[in-house]
Amino acid sequence: MRASAYALGAVTAGLLLTGCGVLGGEGADGADGTREPTMEEAMADFAACMRENGYDMPDPEGEGMVALPAADPDDEELMAALEACEDIIPVDENAPSEEEMFEQSLLVAECMREEGYDMPDPEPGQGLAIPLGPDDDAGMEALTRCSDQAREEVQGEDGDA
Repeated sequence: MRASAYALGAVTAGLLLTGCGVLGGEGADGADGTREPTMEEAMADFAACMRENGYDMPDPEGEGMVALPAADPDDEELMAALEACEDIIPVDENAPSEEEMFEQSLLVAECMREEGYDMPDPEPGQGLAIPLGPDDDAGMEALTRCSDQAREEVQGEDGDA
């Protein structure tokens, strides 16, 4: 189940740090001629799977982002839903490398502390623990600002490394 906790952390950080992306590119067709889903569509499917497996998760809002809780490995309901849905966790092929994600996560944590939130630095290979509830609009705005700043600093203005 530890892998599932890491997966949630990676999904959380990836969505917040990379924003909405397309899994295979805008309107990309797969090898079998089918259209690859957008990140928003993939996140909606993931959120639906989590709900179907007993974990109340909202659908994506705006640019395909979803408010995810900090992954608590002791939360049996969350871990069971993650395990059931781990095969459909969307992965953006344009997402930053693990090194870039870790660097961005460090910057986000530092920025959030400057914004007044108690957010510890992540450990290498672990996701970023985000101490925000889904109804914390001010916190989500701060997190979006911090994530955008971190992405720009690590990947450049347009998100390209």
